[in-house]
Amino acid sequence: MTSATDNKSNGVTAAEARAVAEAARDIEWNRPSFAKGLYLGDFDLGLIHPWPQARADDVERGEEFMAKLTEFCGTMSGRAIERDAKIPDEYLAGLTGLGVFGMKIPREYGGLGLSLVYYGRALALLGSVHPSLGALLSAHQSIGVPEPVKVFGTPEQKQEYLPRCAAGAITAFLLTEPDVGSDPARMGCTAVPSDDGESYLLDGVKLWTTNGVIAELVVVMAVVPARTAPDGTALKGGITAFVVEMDSPGITVENRNAFMGLRGIENGVTRFHQVRVPAANRLGREGQGLKIALTTLNTGRLSIPGLCVAAGKWSLKIAREWSNARTQWGRPAGRKT
Repeated sequence: MTSATDNKSNGVTAAEARAVAEAARDIEWNRPSFAKGLYLGDFDLGLIHPWPQARADDVERGEEFMAKLTEFCGTMSGRAIERDAKIPDEYLAGLTGLGVFGMKIPREYGGLGLSLVYYGRALALLGSVHPSLGALLSAHQSIGVPEPVKVFGTPEQKQEYLPRCAAGAITAFLLTEPDVGSDPARMGCTAVPSDDGESYLLDGVKLWTTNGVIAELVVVMAVVPARTAPDGTALKGGITAFVVEMDSPGITVENRNAFMGLRGIENGVTRFHQVRVPAANRLGREGQGLKIALTTLNTGRLSIPGLCVAAGKWSLKIAREWSNARTQWGRPAGRKT
């Protein structure tokens, strides 16, 4: 009988797969976690109370933005998105004009520099029009180019990409592959460095590329092979993150995936064939890509509760209205007496 660690898939053992994932995790926690304490029976209310007070100018800018966004949301039709399975171009243009694509991007790079509180409120509002709007903005801003560049990018990369993203250049995050989901050790997409070290050749296929169908910029995770540098230094390579221009030669969007839910989402299959990516477009070090992916995904998950709040509040609104309109036994169903 063989053990689980002996079983191989695509030449990768279970132990090797776990090692790749674990190597990308944080091993030190510099700040205490309230949620972790709950699981350990340590209820430390001081970690969440009193709630921190936002700066007056941040609140003023946030409320002004929300007022404009609320007005614009009143002009959009969720039914139109659902019917056509597409977010109209005029909606994207209007959102761009409001600066929605730069909500979390610092003001010094042309963004709005809003707090996560207003970012969540904005996603909830947009999600109440249609969840595809929330998915579009979340994928762009939380896991697309802005967040990893803001956190891990060089000053030059921030100056190059953040203003473009804030101005409406839609971005995406490409990690998953047709045969690789939560098991990054089996990643097949490769980035082979050129002999002069000035660029990488990208090859592979990515699946579930939210925003990838219409993106201008994408963050791609690919495996750089281990090798020996000209000076004899051993280079481990590994999963590495790259910012890639979607108009680069060799990129093909092979399919726009269709879903029963999120009908307006631009999710597809993207193929890279000998796509030359400048070394200057690499985010972080070689082998740091999975850590970058997990870090940005953690931020991206904050948008899901915001969208769920929107769905819950809208459902409650419909239920309340219907219960007061539906008449049974001589009175509205929502009335007790």
